[in-house]
Amino acid sequence: MSLLLWMFFPTRLAMWWTRLTRRVRGGKPAARKSFMVVRLDALGDLVLTTPLFRELKLAHPESHITAVVQQAHRSILETSPFIDELLLVPSVDSSLQMRQCRYLVAVLKFYWGQLRGRRFDVAICPRWDTDEHLATLLCTLSNADLRVAYSETASAGKRRFNRGFDGAFDLCLDPGPLRHEAERNMAMLEALGGKACDTATEIALTKADREYADRVIHDVSENCLLVAVGIGAQSPGRRWPSERYSAVIYELSEQFPVHVVITCAPSEHAQAANLAGTLPVPVTISDSTAIRETCALLERCDLFIGNDTGAAHLAAAMQCPTLVISRHPKDGDPHHPNSPARFTPWGVPACVLQPEHGLEGCDSRCMHIDRPHCIMQVSVPEVVAAASALLMQSSRAQDKLMASSRL
Repeated sequence: MSLLLWMFFPTRLAMWWTRLTRRVRGGKPAARKSFMVVRLDALGDLVLTTPLFRELKLAHPESHITAVVQQAHRSILETSPFIDELLLVPSVDSSLQMRQCRYLVAVLKFYWGQLRGRRFDVAICPRWDTDEHLATLLCTLSNADLRVAYSETASAGKRRFNRGFDGAFDLCLDPGPLRHEAERNMAMLEALGGKACDTATEIALTKADREYADRVIHDVSENCLLVAVGIGAQSPGRRWPSERYSAVIYELSEQFPVHVVITCAPSEHAQAANLAGTLPVPVTISDSTAIRETCALLERCDLFIGNDTGAAHLAAAMQCPTLVISRHPKDGDPHHPNSPARFTPWGVPACVLQPEHGLEGCDSRCMHIDRPHCIMQVSVPEVVAAASALLMQSSRAQDKLMASSRL
């Protein structure tokens, strides 16, 4: 019910108002000179949208492209050469009920201060799943000539909580077959008459970002394999236990010269320090709040091992081979937001390890968010084998190992 109160009714009210006040819509594709892309959901979703910004700009080089994202994700896009304007919706941190109310107020204030009175040729909402972040509301109020989104029929949640939202858009894409989210984002470009030439994700780093990485790992031997370990996750149900990561690193250190880089949020530093104290190899902890600084470290790593979070997509964007430990069962719902069929790290050698089946009560997905549950079925030997295979496939890792063997 709370979703209906804070998201559904304000959006439907905005739709009713714009029907009364909206100008005549239309325009030939060649006349589309301004695009607004609204991406207010999770970090991984935004990373997987970076190809859309690039290919949209390449298809319309004279256009003005505006991205609307969460303030917390600013650094992902602020260095992109394909985005002309970055508009930031303030982040809200409070209890669930208050966060929803405050977020609604923040979005309305954002509209009033930054979008009201502006006009775009095209407004795009790439989200395939339920819109829980009021992106439809902003697209509705954007005064755009053409509004594009995926149909409300895409998922059960969208049919329930976004009922009637198709009326906010001029072009509603069919949900289509099961496919990766990067491909679904590219379908937005194709619906506008463009053609995707490159679907690789990317984050543009600065000299200062790479200097940070140099400082953090300046004393690491060039012949060591840098293995990043991503221990964080918003939901405890997504977190593989730290003691299992410790066991994996111990086994890998028996095979390879390893230096571990633990990436975490500042709030997770104590957990990272506890893990570091159990490891038999040199460890660097990076708890930088700057996302691009973490990316600069991941760019230098030979392997990322971590939970199913946005950090895995950051690693993939940095062309780092990526191993994800997922709680989603192999025979679970392939359309679920935790499904690797939709969210496997994109564009790099990658492996997602999953439980074969959900435990009791978790047939289509893991139902436990307060503690590790189905994810506990992924074993240490499985992770070690997959990590070793990815390292053996990496030409850069092999070059380091050959150099190490000659010493």
